[in-house]
Amino acid sequence: MTSAGLSSRLEVHAGWATTAIVLLLLPAPPARGGELSDLSVWDDGLSEMCYYDATDTVYGTKRHYTRVHLFNRQWMDPATGVKTEPDSPGAVPAFKLLIAEQIPTDNYNYRYLTTVFLRRSDLTPLKMTSSSQEWCGHTFKHLRWTDDRLDVQSFSYFPDEGDRTYQRVADAVPFESLFVLARNVVSTGRTRRLQLLPSMKSNRQVVPDAAAATLVPDSMTKRVTVPLGTFEVRRVRLESNRLSAWFDVEVDAPHRIIAFEAGRLAGRLQSFERRAYWNQRWDSSVYPQGLAP
Repeated sequence: MTSAGLSSRLEVHAGWATTAIVLLLLPAPPARGGELSDLSVWDDGLSEMCYYDATDTVYGTKRHYTRVHLFNRQWMDPATGVKTEPDSPGAVPAFKLLIAEQIPTDNYNYRYLTTVFLRRSDLTPLKMTSSSQEWCGHTFKHLRWTDDRLDVQSFSYFPDEGDRTYQRVADAVPFESLFVLARNVVSTGRTRRLQLLPSMKSNRQVVPDAAAATLVPDSMTKRVTVPLGTFEVRRVRLESNRLSAWFDVEVDAPHRIIAFEAGRLAGRLQSFERRAYWNQRWDSSVYPQGLAP
């Protein structure tokens, strides 16, 4: 072989090698898997209980507290919008996400309880309730989805708010459901486009106007350390003109939310347990009886 021919072949091989290196350095797309709702863990009859070291702002000051997420399956009666038995006529398989918060302030605590019910089949909303309790008063919001619309009832003790009702399009999605939808984005590797409502968590009335948003997974995973330990996560970002938010979701099933930030709200996973919290004889492994956060 001539020196020119050898040089030509080396140049070709070098080109292939360069291309291979470039391809190896390109970020891998998120892995595509099954739906979050298909995981068998949800059928053990227990509740997933995540406790977060959380911060939020009340009276212009950042407050530290423990935020609790309870997540489990159940069945819903589509006519009455309440829990029912799985063999009841028309029973809809659903997930329930309950968020409990008690935030200390200067003279008393702010308490929020939010519950979101999603169809297990596609994680679309069925119902949501959100309440606030503090010494000045109590505010409550009730959202109910039907096939053709969203009905919202809001009850506030503040002047010029009072009792109000709204009707919105049926495809509006509650902000609080993002703590489930982000997990499904990592489970499936698919982005999710939304018409997103503002958070209902407030001691004031919230006008339920939806805006376009998208949940997008990062192409690369990373390791993050939180009080519970170190986990491999994929970050899911909320693309929205209304709010900046991200969710660090565990790569391994069941894809727990390890850390999150949404505006002034942030949390890092502190403790975890699976148990039937409604069973009075089943003590928590996280807190002594009577001292639930």
